[in-house]
Amino acid sequence: MKRIIILLSAVIMTAATLSAQTVPSGLKYKQLKNMYNTREYVKMPSNPYSPGWAGIGSFVVPGLGQMICGEVGRGFSILAGNVAIGVAGNLTARKVLSYVEKDAAGKYVKGSDGQYVVTDEKAFKGWAGALIGLGAVSLGYDIWNICDAVKVAKVKNMYFQDLQGRRSMELDLYPSVHVASTANGAQAVAGMTFALQF
Repeated sequence: MKRIIILLSAVIMTAATLSAQTVPSGLKYKQLKNMYNTREYVKMPSNPYSPGWAGIGSFVVPGLGQMICGEVGRGFSILAGNVAIGVAGNLTARKVLSYVEKDAAGKYVKGSDGQYVVTDEKAFKGWAGALIGLGAVSLGYDIWNICDAVKVAKVKNMYFQDLQGRRSMELDLYPSVHVASTANGAQAVAGMTFALQF
């Protein structure tokens, strides 16, 4: 019995020490991202940010999820990057179309085979390839943006949990009954189960 009391006391003191460790307040995501592993994220009812809503927000408007999580500068820079990709795509599309022949009315001319007539085939293909490449970059950027918004929300929630002292350690002690093999056969043995979560 003494061993159990000593072990229990040691665990409680360790938990108190871990939860007493201070976490500096007012940190931004840039400072927090290397401190937390989002694979260890545990959803709690008191979390201030929803990773799901942050992802949806960034899907609707690039950078909105980051802004919702209090990372306004990061959100605006992501939005600016998305606008820049869009402008580059628009300019590239105009360049592609500049190699398609137009009639006097300004309509694009189709040949006898039903294809648009191209004035410079090599330049047209080069710019069309660039446009496809920009489309792939845009898709990759959008996927990264959504994943980043979810990660920002999780990291900020983990930081909030640390500030509240909720992530340090969880201790459960409850009665249990186990079956033990003895010389007289199997017997039920009552005891206490001690569970510790980090």
